[in-house]
Amino acid sequence: MADLNNGKQLSENGDYDMDRSSTILPPSAAFTGYRPFPAVMNLYSNASGVLNALKTQKLCGATENDFLYLVEAHFGFTPRGPLHFGPGYYLRNGVTINDPILAATGSEFPLPFLVQLFDPKTSVKLPPLDQEKNPRDLVTEALYASKSKELGVAFRFAIEVGFKTKQREEFEWRKVEGHKQEDENEKGTGTRYKLHRLAAGSPSVSGPSCSSSSPPPVNDTKVVADLLFRNVLNLRHPFTLELKGAGLSGELGERWALMVVMTSLSLHFLRQYGKTNKTTVGAAQKLHLK
Repeated sequence: MADLNNGKQLSENGDYDMDRSSTILPPSAAFTGYRPFPAVMNLYSNASGVLNALKTQKLCGATENDFLYLVEAHFGFTPRGPLHFGPGYYLRNGVTINDPILAATGSEFPLPFLVQLFDPKTSVKLPPLDQEKNPRDLVTEALYASKSKELGVAFRFAIEVGFKTKQREEFEWRKVEGHKQEDENEKGTGTRYKLHRLAAGSPSVSGPSCSSSSPPPVNDTKVVADLLFRNVLNLRHPFTLELKGAGLSGELGERWALMVVMTSLSLHFLRQYGKTNKTTVGAAQKLHLK
């Protein structure tokens, strides 16, 4: 049983306050990105050429003009990069395809489609905490999917937080049921997730058994991020991510912010494979409990 703590190492209507979106989080020693993450980020399609539109997207700040990082889709046709033959996304440490890979998320192995569909774990690869000892190899974290009567569909991970004295804490993306897309220009419904910081001492959710532990009461958590996916037909602007509370103040650190960005891309990846709905998550949960 793999314990998360022992791993390898938006306003409600979708509108944002531009003053808050300009807040820049303080850098931390373990973060190696060339730019810090702002409080509001948007994922946009990359319209600079047909090939770029198919293979890359732009992680931007509050507006599309604030281009932060390039997101590259890795289809697993070649073993290039840390995911090898597994599909997923690479976050480039810059705005071009030639910049080095800062982090990655997806499947580590080229599993058959049905096996991959019912795998509750998604890999997230981050820079190592100790850059001097291990400057090149990425360390592997995991995002675990679960379903419960109390919370519906949720995705949990653990990551180091803080600056000088880092400790691992658990966080959980919870789908907001019944969310309606408010933008009149959008058709259909969007999907919203809120990231909850779990209270210290809450039951540890680990690996395939994540459904067997009772989720912590809602009152024992604090929302530290909000993720709004637009409807699946919106390829130009898939999602908006907003940091909140302790996430907005910067006290959780830039490594935490990187993990939030990467798990947002994880959910984007999982949505494309149909792995965020109750039926699929519930089936995966039952299979891995056997």
